[in-house]
Amino acid sequence: MRGISGLTGLLDSARVKIPSLAVFAVVLLAFPSIADEYWTDVGVKVLLYVVLGLGINVVVGYAGLLDLGYSAFFAVGGYTTAILVGNYGVNWWLTLPIAMLVAAIGGYLIGYPTLRLRSDYLAIVTLGFGEIVRVTANNLEFTGGPDGVILPFRPVLFGYELAGTQSMYYLVLVIALVVGLGATSLTRSKIGRSWESVREDERVAEAVGVPSIRVKALAYVVGGVIAGVAGAFFATYIGIVSPTSFTFLTSVLILLVVLIGGRGSLVGVFLGALVVQGTPEVLRSIGDEWRIFLFAVVLIVLMFVRPLGLWPARTRRGARLAQSAEEPPLPEVGVAPGEPLLEVRGLTMRFGGLLALNDVDITVGRGEVLGVIGPNGAGKTTVFNCVTGVVRPTAGKVVLGGESLIGRHPHQVVQRGMARTFQGARLFSDMSVVENVLVGMTARMNSGVLTSLLRLPAQRREEQRAGRQARYWLDFVGLSDKATRFARELSYGDQRRLDIARALASNPLVLLLDEPAAGMNPSEKADLMELIGRIRDRGVTVVLIEHDMAFVMGLCERVLVIETGAKLTEGSPYEVQQDPRVIEAYLGVDEDDEGDEDADGDLGAGPDDTTAPTLTKGQ
Repeated sequence: MRGISGLTGLLDSARVKIPSLAVFAVVLLAFPSIADEYWTDVGVKVLLYVVLGLGINVVVGYAGLLDLGYSAFFAVGGYTTAILVGNYGVNWWLTLPIAMLVAAIGGYLIGYPTLRLRSDYLAIVTLGFGEIVRVTANNLEFTGGPDGVILPFRPVLFGYELAGTQSMYYLVLVIALVVGLGATSLTRSKIGRSWESVREDERVAEAVGVPSIRVKALAYVVGGVIAGVAGAFFATYIGIVSPTSFTFLTSVLILLVVLIGGRGSLVGVFLGALVVQGTPEVLRSIGDEWRIFLFAVVLIVLMFVRPLGLWPARTRRGARLAQSAEEPPLPEVGVAPGEPLLEVRGLTMRFGGLLALNDVDITVGRGEVLGVIGPNGAGKTTVFNCVTGVVRPTAGKVVLGGESLIGRHPHQVVQRGMARTFQGARLFSDMSVVENVLVGMTARMNSGVLTSLLRLPAQRREEQRAGRQARYWLDFVGLSDKATRFARELSYGDQRRLDIARALASNPLVLLLDEPAAGMNPSEKADLMELIGRIRDRGVTVVLIEHDMAFVMGLCERVLVIETGAKLTEGSPYEVQQDPRVIEAYLGVDEDDEGDEDADGDLGAGPDDTTAPTLTKGQ
């Protein structure tokens, strides 16, 4: 065990002691000149698996979509190039974008219909897709059937045919570097953050503004494009494309590149490819039987020593906190302060035979703080879910600033100016604090795939502005000193504040807080009340669900009471406290306690009182 610990420490310390990129560059460039033909060929195969690893790293490592049929995209790219070159004599360079396009279409066709599946089901579907592509290629005439398609010549560059192993090594090296740079650009943009957020918690990602279905489809498309490039190179390097090159084992080996190297790690992909393709060649001298056995042992030991991979993703995640802050202006809306901003009419929700909400009406004025109270199971969170598009109500209307929200997905609701938190602080725990806030800005960012891939000036400016606004929101909630920590490392109170900061990052008109004070001590609750007051003062309308009556009565201008899915009453905190129906149904006053009420029949909390009773029933 001491040896294992020493190896682990050595790998970790290498990050600091070795200028990785410079060493990699020198070794990779010099390798063909110091290696013979055989080892140069091994180097070509390693780099080919680097390209494939970069592609599946997008799908599995970043987006978290388990793909057991990735060799299908590899095959599509290879066959496209082989057929165009071998059957029609098309220049190899012209087949490259076509192979990428066809593989991207394949990625979309397999990706979009399966994006609502999870874990095992998704893996089975992708496995089936991989086998369908291989069997189809084995049985079609224009793909050459079992014999495949032969490519009669190799690419020509500036009149020089790339025929030798050394020239093909440099070609695949350039491809790997270009793909690596492109993948790095994407993963460090809003697209990469969106992939990671979907991997962490898809429901929450959608609720904070990430279009999860579109983001996952994009991961398949990008992964398909990269596999198409790899397939096009493979076809011209081997000189023949046949079904035996794209088996299930190929998909497993590509997946191992990411698992061994480190999921979501670009450097890890290089190391994983080196292990997967290099180790069997190093062991070849001991014979095939023992070689395969020892290779399996090496894999097991590596997974035991480095369960997160040889080079795990960043030990301290992501974007640095900007030096200066920039306050985003509140979105414009044609509603004056105090006028109705959010209107809910006849909201009804049935789950089968269960009537969860029954004809609920809510009106929230702009700049108001509205409290929603009621026993557990009354339907309060269901109201939030219906309003924000998490579930579609059976009947009713939801209008924000004059625009209907019925039928819109949660990320579209965020785009139109409504954000929410959940009962528990559901953060992206393996992302940093500042990255969590940046994910919350996704709905307000416009950079697409091409601008992010090329890091065009407009995209860089948008990222810089997002960084300054993230700084503002972290300063606003008091978390700027913890910006680079993992979200999971924060205390419970700080996690709740980060949850609010992430919701505010979408710059909403209306903020829905679901039990924000749950689990907090009195000091943290006082700080939270002050924070919500500052949110209201900034012009944001707040609707909150809370069980702590002192918190609600001391903060809200108006209180709405829900019981068994229907609105019981609403009014000022004082009026709600005096309502006999609330006293009976919510506060749980027993007959023996009736004599303890004040002479005027209230609960001891008049309009001038500074405290209010805490919930005693239904918590």
